[in-house]
Amino acid sequence: MLMKTTFQLQGSLFTLFLSLFFGHLSFSQTVIWSDNFNNGCASNCIASTWNGWTILNNDGGTSGGSPNNWFISCAEEGITPPGCGSSCIGDASLHIGADPGSGGDMGASFNETGAANATYKRATSPTISTSTYSGVITLSFDFIAYGSAGCSDDRLQLRLSTDNGATWPVGYQYCLTSVCCGACNGYSQGQWTTYSLALPAAFSNNPNVRIGFHWRNNGNGSGTDPSAAIDDVRLTTPTALPVDLLSFSAEKSGTSGTSVSWNIENERSFSRYELERSYDGDEETFIKIHSVDGNCSGDAPCSYSYKDINHTKTVYYRLKMIDQNGDFSYSSIISLDESVANENNFTLISDYVESDLLQVKLSSKKKSTAKFVLYNIGGKAVITEDNVPIKSGFNQKNIDINKLTNGVYILKIYFDNDNTVLGGKVIKS
Repeated sequence: MLMKTTFQLQGSLFTLFLSLFFGHLSFSQTVIWSDNFNNGCASNCIASTWNGWTILNNDGGTSGGSPNNWFISCAEEGITPPGCGSSCIGDASLHIGADPGSGGDMGASFNETGAANATYKRATSPTISTSTYSGVITLSFDFIAYGSAGCSDDRLQLRLSTDNGATWPVGYQYCLTSVCCGACNGYSQGQWTTYSLALPAAFSNNPNVRIGFHWRNNGNGSGTDPSAAIDDVRLTTPTALPVDLLSFSAEKSGTSGTSVSWNIENERSFSRYELERSYDGDEETFIKIHSVDGNCSGDAPCSYSYKDINHTKTVYYRLKMIDQNGDFSYSSIISLDESVANENNFTLISDYVESDLLQVKLSSKKKSTAKFVLYNIGGKAVITEDNVPIKSGFNQKNIDINKLTNGVYILKIYFDNDNTVLGGKVIKS
C-alpha cells in the first residue's frame, strides 16, 4: 500500500552546508567481485540455479522432511537501506522461504510449525579469487534478518572460507540480526541494513575465497518472521586516486544562480570531475549536471567552479572524481536551501512512504535532539518519540504508523534549546 504524506512547512529557510577535506588522498573502491542476484525471477527460483551458488543441506544439524529453502527472486525485493521489506518490484534477493510443498517462496518468510520444518542450510557463493589484491578487502552487503537473542535459535549467520569451502572456521562466522519497520512481531516488514566487514589478511591475495550464508531454524514450533534476505554482495579494496580534494562548497550568488566550487591539489594521471545534483539527497537520485576535464598538473593547488541555475528548495550536490583508469570516488554530500533566507536552523523535507512507514527528512545546521509528536485532528498526541538525535546535515527519521486509522494527522517537531517548531499535515489513506 502506498500512502502519500503532505507537509505544509512553516517559515522560509535558508541553509548552507560545507564539507571540507584536508591533506588526504581521495580513495575509490575497486570492486573485486559482486552479485546483485538480479535473475529476473518473480518467485520459487532455487538459489542453486543462479551464478554458481550452491546449497548444502544438513549443515550443522539435520533438516526435517519439509525444511525451508534458499531462493533467489524478487518475492523479497532488494531495497536500498534503510527501506522496509517489500514484495516484488523487480530487484531480486537471496532469501529464505518456505518449502515449495508448504507454501513456497513468499519472500523472507519461513515455516516453523514443528520438527518437519527444521532447517540447517548454507547458501555458498562460487569461488572468488582475490589474487593480486594485497591490501585490505571489505565485504559488504544489504540484509534483513530477525533471529533469536544471541543467535541461539532461529538465525542467519555469515560464514567465510579461505580454502574453497573445505573448512569454515568458527572465527570466520558472524551472527547477523537487523531491526524491523515497527515491532518485530511477525507482522512488520524487516528493515534493510548494510553490513560491512574488513576481512582478515588471509582473504587478501587468495584464489580460493568463498562466502556462505547459513540459515538455521530448529523445528521447535516457535519462530518469528522475517527470516533472512541478502542483496548486493560486494568485495572491494580501496584505490588511491591521484588527486587531493581540499574543499567542496555551494553558495547562493544573488539572483544569478548557485555557485558550486572545489579546490584540489596533486592532480596527476587524472581524467575528469563530474558534478551531480539531487533534490532529496538520496544516493539513487543524483544526476550529472556538469563535467570538466582535469586541467591542473603537478603539486600546485587548483580551483574549479560551476554556475548552476536558481532553485526554490533544498538542493544537494556531490562531486565524482575519475582517474584515467576509470576508478572514481565521491565527495561528501553538501546541501543548500535556496528558499528565502532566515535564521532558522532546520529544514523539513516531504516524501512518499510505503507500508505505513512515515519517512521524515530533515536538514540541520547543527547537532541537536528533537521530539516528534503526531497529533490526531482533535489535537490528541497519538505518537510521541523523544530524544531523537539530529546530526548536522541530512537526517531521516522513520515513524511506524501502522496502528493509526486512515485520516488526517498533524506532525510537530520540537528541538532542544531552540525555539524552532516544524509542523506538517500528514494524510494517511
